Amino acid sequence: MEGRARGSPEPFFLTAHRALASIVPLELGYLVSTPIADLFYLLWREKRESTRRNYARLLNRSPDDPEVERLARNSFRHFGRYIAELLSVQGWDLDDLRDRVTIHGDDHFAEALAHRRGVIFTSAHMGSIEIASALLLLHGYRVTSVMNPLRPRWLHWWVVKVRERMGVTLLPTEGTGLRLLRALRRNELVALVLDLGVMNGEGRPVTFFGHRTYFPTAPARLARLSGAPILFGLAVRRPGGRFAAYVSPPIFADPSLEPEEDAHHTTQRVLEHFERFVARYPDQWYPFRDMFPLDGTLP
Repeated sequence: MEGRARGSPEPFFLTAHRALASIVPLELGYLVSTPIADLFYLLWREKRESTRRNYARLLNRSPDDPEVERLARNSFRHFGRYIAELLSVQGWDLDDLRDRVTIHGDDHFAEALAHRRGVIFTSAHMGSIEIASALLLLHGYRVTSVMNPLRPRWLHWWVVKVRERMGVTLLPTEGTGLRLLRALRRNELVALVLDLGVMNGEGRPVTFFGHRTYFPTAPARLARLSGAPILFGLAVRRPGGRFAAYVSPPIFADPSLEPEEDAHHTTQRVLEHFERFVARYPDQWYPFRDMFPLDGTLP
């Protein structure tokens, strides 16, 4: 995709990647990704079992239930399609993006930015993360986000460079709160993900699909400190290599509440949007980390 990076020339392999992506059809990438995803589902026992436990909790069924098995396998296949998109979308221009993506709630971006406090864009490991990122580029937003280290190191470096070319600055997850606040004060966009799993990151007890679990409250706390509205958004796949993107109405922190109560209340409101999309497109969610306490209880 046509980038916004300035300064030093981009690495040769990124230039070659973009050139190759422009001539390899996305549909071919999808076709190749399916058997590879099936192989990973067979071999990657830890992620497969976590995924099945999560779907079992959502459906209130056994992890061995055939419907749970179907959703878990399809989730791996959709993730394979996401990897194909990560490789392919770099070759698209903005006309390709506009032609393939239908946006619902696009006006909510302007509504949120009108408050001049920046925007906290929240999303999840679901659907086409690449398309959701590209939509921000389509609007010309400067985006700051955070990312856990990836292994191997070359993969982390590659993702950072690809995102940088799209106008997205990726920061480490630790010690970046002040930088995120500064970005919001410049009326920029901060992007954060919600579904980090019960063992990852600071969180508060919330209800998700009728079950008590933890979700991170960083977006809610940033909203309270900065006055910035929160948007929840994502992009999902539709037939024919097309996509539908959704953006929620702005969600604001409530300064009349105590800080902890506000963090819980605001996070729960964001999760209501996330729940609706998981219910509608369950196999486009990538719940490869345990999202619920394994014993079903909270301390």
